[in-house]
Amino acid sequence: MRKPLLLISILCLFALSSLVGQQEKAEEKPDPMKNFSLVSETQPVQEKVKVGFESITGQDAVTYLKFISSDLLEGRDTASDGYDIAALYAASMFELWGIKPAGDPERSRTSMRGMFQPPQKSSAPKRSYFQNIPFIETLGSEGMASVEWQKGQQKKTKAFHPNMDYTYSASETQSLTAPVVFVGYGIQESSLKLDEYKNMDIKGKFVMMLSETPGKDDPESPFNKGKLKEKYYPQRRRMRRMSSPKNDLARDKGAVAILMVENSPKVNSDVPRRALDSQRINDERTIYPVPRRRISLAENLGPSMPRESIPTIRISRTMADDILGMVGQNVETLKGKIEKTLKSHSTTLQGVSFSVKTKVETKLVNSMNVLGYIEGSDPELKKEAIVIGAHLDHLGQRGDYIFNGADDDGSGSVGVMEIAEAFTKNPVKPKRSIVFALWTGEEKGLLGSRYYVANSFMKTAVNLNLDMISRVYDKERIAIMARRWGAEIEKEAIEKIDAKKYVSLSYDANTPEIGIIMRENNNHVGLHIRLQEQQDASGGSDHAPFARAKIPWAFLIAAMTEDYHQPSDTVDKVSPDLMEKIIRLTYLAAFDLADK
Repeated sequence: MRKPLLLISILCLFALSSLVGQQEKAEEKPDPMKNFSLVSETQPVQEKVKVGFESITGQDAVTYLKFISSDLLEGRDTASDGYDIAALYAASMFELWGIKPAGDPERSRTSMRGMFQPPQKSSAPKRSYFQNIPFIETLGSEGMASVEWQKGQQKKTKAFHPNMDYTYSASETQSLTAPVVFVGYGIQESSLKLDEYKNMDIKGKFVMMLSETPGKDDPESPFNKGKLKEKYYPQRRRMRRMSSPKNDLARDKGAVAILMVENSPKVNSDVPRRALDSQRINDERTIYPVPRRRISLAENLGPSMPRESIPTIRISRTMADDILGMVGQNVETLKGKIEKTLKSHSTTLQGVSFSVKTKVETKLVNSMNVLGYIEGSDPELKKEAIVIGAHLDHLGQRGDYIFNGADDDGSGSVGVMEIAEAFTKNPVKPKRSIVFALWTGEEKGLLGSRYYVANSFMKTAVNLNLDMISRVYDKERIAIMARRWGAEIEKEAIEKIDAKKYVSLSYDANTPEIGIIMRENNNHVGLHIRLQEQQDASGGSDHAPFARAKIPWAFLIAAMTEDYHQPSDTVDKVSPDLMEKIIRLTYLAAFDLADK
């Protein structure tokens, strides 16, 4: 009897120990600071990178930036004289430092003397520093829309007018005609068992949807809580060109365009009122007498970017009721059913087709990426490259107001230049090549980087993107951001973050070694970094085309301030120390990635 009792005692002790262990494990809280790299005391760098590392200084960066962001360049708008001067300046510095050109082959020029000389033996054409890109600039447009319902011999039509019934900005002459499907709010959320696309065929059709989400003004609505609130109403300030998840979903399901109806018929929310308000002078804001230019790629590069949306036509409530009325429906009735049940009431408008036509006046213009490289030391690995890029363009000049773009993205551009200079000065070269890229057309839709990915100089191993790296945070802003990081962070932990050294780093979740390399190299720099793995590239910057092409990427950005996209983004507000640290970190990470 003793052995069984002993065995039972041991088993009980084991079970109790296991239970205690599970309780202790359950009580363990996840460390909200695990994604941070907070380095206070730096370590010396290795000898093989020391010369290049020490050549990077904030003083040099600001010196280059003073020219890049000067009034002389008139804001470096894409396809402008100011941008061309900036591009020529960067290319001249590349040539001075011994960077090899990685742009288009230079065109041969035939002289009168050459015409009478015997042909020379052909050789590989010499490249320039410029990758020239043809763009289409939209100068103006006019349009008309209509709806038609037909059943047998019966037919009804109604015409609509821009800025009276709808708003739509097209970049090319086009004519779209397709059936119409009403998809409610255009939402698909499994957690709510709400799928407004279920059993709906929308491929090649217009989808009519309500803006926002059900229960927008109800604090108890599931869309006003947790992850759904962050998804549909993100609190962080979005960067340019980011689409909404609803638009992305409609595009991915094959809709030809969206007819967006205002969820709430409040004052100033309908099309005519919005058009009138846009003409009203606001004494609180600067008046820019010249509209921003609209530029697009002349070449079709295939599928749109992840953050680009399908055409979206914003229509008035009256216009929506006219379309739905063709089949005996109206906006308020359908909306009420959805709000009451939180179920799908999507419907195909049988016999209804919608047409929108636009006629656009355009002209052909040219701009260029600036590209240079250093060759890798390994005979095979040098055939692929680490691409370090930043966008050289900005918003240009509107009337008397110059958008200098010192931070956005003059700071990243001079960062790329400093890294290029560092690699030429450093006696040891990594195994892979390094391409230094200054992109055009980022502010117009990531145009230069998109073109490069489709027409790259050599295979890209990793893209490192620098955008807005010169402005520092303050403690108040850090505290606000901490509440949005998705975890409870103790006040003492937040106090450890030095706002003047804080920077955000996002990188490809499929290539975690990028984060490891960045974290390790920060020990030599001393930044305070929040590292974020991402499955796709958000943020609307030039790493996105690389991510779209399944190329590993990383994106460094400092503070976004009230000077973002304003004439007040000037060189006197930048932090040389922050720039120096970020540029040095990128140099070290690029060397390691290229030398693997």
